[in-house]
Amino acid sequence: MRIMIFAIPGPMALPVLQCLLELPVKVVGLIHPAPPGMPALAALPPTAPTARHEVVTPANLATLADRAGIPRYAVSRAGVPALAELLASQRVDLAIVACWPWRIPPDLLRIPTLGFLNLHPSPLPELRGPEPLFWALRLGWTRTAMTVHLMDKDLDHGPIVRQAWFELPLGERLSAIEGLAGHIAAQMLPAALADLTAPDWQPQPQPAGGNHYPAPKAAGFTFTANWSVRQAYAFVRAIAEWGHPFTYLSADGQTVAIADAIASQPSARLAMPIVAGEGQLALQLHDGILIAQPASLSQQAMVSTSF
Repeated sequence: MRIMIFAIPGPMALPVLQCLLELPVKVVGLIHPAPPGMPALAALPPTAPTARHEVVTPANLATLADRAGIPRYAVSRAGVPALAELLASQRVDLAIVACWPWRIPPDLLRIPTLGFLNLHPSPLPELRGPEPLFWALRLGWTRTAMTVHLMDKDLDHGPIVRQAWFELPLGERLSAIEGLAGHIAAQMLPAALADLTAPDWQPQPQPAGGNHYPAPKAAGFTFTANWSVRQAYAFVRAIAEWGHPFTYLSADGQTVAIADAIASQPSARLAMPIVAGEGQLALQLHDGILIAQPASLSQQAMVSTSF
């Protein structure tokens, strides 16, 4: 089986590539979305080798692909015709998508003989859209699912191949959760590939209903005193690495901008909704206290211009 991977370089795609390199398949290319200013479709040069005297760093997606001799490409929206030629010339049987920023056109979806297989970290049809882990955490979920599904013309809509639930670890950064999602996907891939090639296998359409959540905007970073302390801690702690400040709205209408969550104290009570001291803030939630890092001056300015 000849496979092309479409991926934003990051923690979710790495275990997927590691898994594929251990299977009896051939990865013939790795496609990344091109940053502004690059040609429509460009072959990427190999990463610079690490000097012998330096400590060897863990492999990332680029170095792993280079070591395996897998060519890497950057493509823009304007590069779709050239990308179609590349997929056809490489006789791609299956394209695997692990995070991609825009809709893939139907003409491209039809080129691989087995189609495009998307790895989406939500229990589809719930949480369709570009940032399902953000929304799962914001909604207070303690577990979610990895869905492996065939892609069609609609966003996150094609028939399901495999789906597996996993716990959302409390207090982990989003990158670590994305890495966990990638490992779950990697564990599912051998069976999913076997399904696709089995003569009697039939894909299952997604259940009716579901929902779609857009890319997060400023209002998505606001939380209130009505939240549980677990929900607030899990959400802020995970998403803080984006660098976007959060706005806390207290029960009496006060607001404060925070940068990160430090700790949670379930069942604890404050004498007032917000208590400041020694570079930290204590925020009263309905069932406990969130200990938070205040936002920097630049982050506070970001909050004031976002609403």
